[in-house]
Amino acid sequence: MNHDRNFQSERERGFDLPQKIGFGILFFFLILSCRSASNRATSSADPETNARSAEADLLWEQRCSSCHGLDGTPNEFLQPKPRKLNGFGIKMGFFFGGDKMREGIFRTIRDGKNERMPSFQKELSEEQIRALVRKIERL
Repeated sequence: MNHDRNFQSERERGFDLPQKIGFGILFFFLILSCRSASNRATSSADPETNARSAEADLLWEQRCSSCHGLDGTPNEFLQPKPRKLNGFGIKMGFFFGGDKMREGIFRTIRDGKNERMPSFQKELSEEQIRALVRKIERL
């Protein structure tokens, strides 16, 4: 009986499971947005970083956007369909996978994946490919 009273008092205080889950999800996205804002603030303060970012934007426009779109949304008419690079899944990959995710994307750009995703190893330097990886992370 005492256990029921404790459970009831927790509910009365507003600590039921759906609220806890909701606040947890809200907190997670708050942390994620703060991290993203921090990355943008850091990059906007450094002129060298801004120049590299502008170069990556130009490379993206010239080499990637025809398949992956300017904002990371793929061209729906291509087969096989290019990977969507601005969705929740890839954001979570960068958030939780970090360097492993970056290296995987680096290898895909450098080595290619299939007939639609060619290798850029002969056309782009390692630094240019890394700049594209950072660009994808910013999408």
